[in-house]
Amino acid sequence: MLPSDLATADTPRILIVRVSALGDMVFATSLLDGLRARWPRAHIAWLAQSGFAGILEGDPRLDEIIPVAKDALRSAGGLARLRRELRARRFDLVLDAQGLLKSRLLARLAGGHRIGFDSKEPGRILMHHLLPKGGEVQDISSEYRYFAEQLTGRPATAPRLPVSEAAAAGAHERLAALGLTPGFVALCPFTTRPQKHWFEHYWPELAARLAAAGRGPAVIFGGPADREAAARIAAASTVPVVNLAGQTRLPELPALLAQAGVVVGVDTGLTHIGIAVRRPVVALFGSTCPYTRGAESPLTVLYDALPCAPCKRRPTCGGAWTCMRQLTPDRAATAALALLERA
Repeated sequence: MLPSDLATADTPRILIVRVSALGDMVFATSLLDGLRARWPRAHIAWLAQSGFAGILEGDPRLDEIIPVAKDALRSAGGLARLRRELRARRFDLVLDAQGLLKSRLLARLAGGHRIGFDSKEPGRILMHHLLPKGGEVQDISSEYRYFAEQLTGRPATAPRLPVSEAAAAGAHERLAALGLTPGFVALCPFTTRPQKHWFEHYWPELAARLAAAGRGPAVIFGGPADREAAARIAAASTVPVVNLAGQTRLPELPALLAQAGVVVGVDTGLTHIGIAVRRPVVALFGSTCPYTRGAESPLTVLYDALPCAPCKRRPTCGGAWTCMRQLTPDRAATAALALLERA
């Protein structure tokens, strides 16, 4: 798979191409420990869309984060400029951890020896070597762990987002200003597809059940586009709920979620961040295939495996979302309390 000069190299220059999306970028951090162990003195860079690159900020396993504007990927001029920037860095090994035509093209722009995921996407000729998306689907980030193991010959780790002392101190200061202490309940309700959402009125019920058990307060996390929905959830809550949706920068989120007692979320990047900072997590799955193991902290996945699941992007229920409806607040609260007892 590796040319002899790379296999024996001491200080190769390595580029990871995974430009989006947030959850998959978190999963792809499973590559980093193996790469750093295999090549301790390597220069490791990551090419990411500027809207997502912040999640990697401060990771000591990376020497460089190369943000690229989304618009730059859509124009010939932007791609030409990016090619000049990447070629100037003289990468020896380029890893396409996305498996799309777009990511293969970006890997080709960078030059070097190119290894990536196999897929039905066009552009296979742009790569030198393709790896199947292997691993065990039950394991979180299984395909990235398989990629890392095949490339480095070393056992791969679960996703991990290191939190620096400075970032942790900043999170403590932010929480103190809100009257919060470590151990709060982090709620991550928002994602990109309606079939992956939990019902909006379930979140206040969950917060109330946990508060009645002496757990809380609840803190809602989300992006700027989630402000209105988060405000509705907070307004409908009968117990204290702090709404941080749209009020946090992406680089702050790992440190903030690392202070949670438990994270409850749907299949979304924020839930995966909770796992990557080693917090107890209750993950609510319905329309997508769940991971059920492989986390390095307590994890409970609620998933009923209905005959129509996982439907992914082609729901057949006509908007009933039965798979998520029957994951009741009582079930989620019971799971969260059990994790808190274990922790």
